[in-house]
Amino acid sequence: MFKIFSKYLLTVLTFTLLSKPTIAITGKDISEKVSEWLVSEGIKGKPLFSETSVYKDCKNNLEIKKLYKNYKTVKVNCSDENGYQLLIRIKIPNKKYKNKNLLNSKIKQNKILKKVNKKVKTKRIFKVLKLKRSLEKNSIIELGDIEVVELFNSSQKSFFSHKKELVGRKLKKNLKMGQLLHPRHLYKKFEVSSGDVISIVSNIGNASVTVSGEAQGSGNLGDLIRVKNLRSGKIIKGYIKKDKIIKIFR
Repeated sequence: MFKIFSKYLLTVLTFTLLSKPTIAITGKDISEKVSEWLVSEGIKGKPLFSETSVYKDCKNNLEIKKLYKNYKTVKVNCSDENGYQLLIRIKIPNKKYKNKNLLNSKIKQNKILKKVNKKVKTKRIFKVLKLKRSLEKNSIIELGDIEVVELFNSSQKSFFSHKKELVGRKLKKNLKMGQLLHPRHLYKKFEVSSGDVISIVSNIGNASVTVSGEAQGSGNLGDLIRVKNLRSGKIIKGYIKKDKIIKIFR
């Protein structure tokens, strides 16, 4: 009977003592004080501490300070006689993780902006050349055969933009009026083409003799080609010079 009475008395006494805020402090109260201290230190963190624990109230103010160089662990000290010390871990947000999330967010934004920019493209104007009239295969293009037109955002890249690129060129195939001209429509451009009338220059001593000839092949400056002397009908070889002049090969 005495044991039962003693146990009951002890329970009532403990409850009475803990119910008075002047002699008891909970883990929640301590966590709040630590949180306030962290804010005053300019640190964002959350105490990892049991809020249901109960401790003897501290007559003096609780002393809080970081245990190491960082704030991941703090020490709470009650300097009363028979006081106590608590070590509390602090959960601090990972800056690297935040920066990584920020970087990923910026990358996503850039991708969205690129997609938007592709959809809202500024119109680009291309000047190209087309035929003003139909021409047959092997025709030589003249200045009056072509005209400049404008295209917007064209996907074609192999057109001509300047008339001087086409005047004098020979067609590989029949083309209709309005046809845009491309390199595939033309024979390769040579300084001298087979069938061209050229000047044959032959140096004899200090004298220079020039006769008309016909190119028997095509080539560019410095190339050696066969030519026909239109006066004698003889086939000879010569080097291509400027202005369709062939210098006799000796």
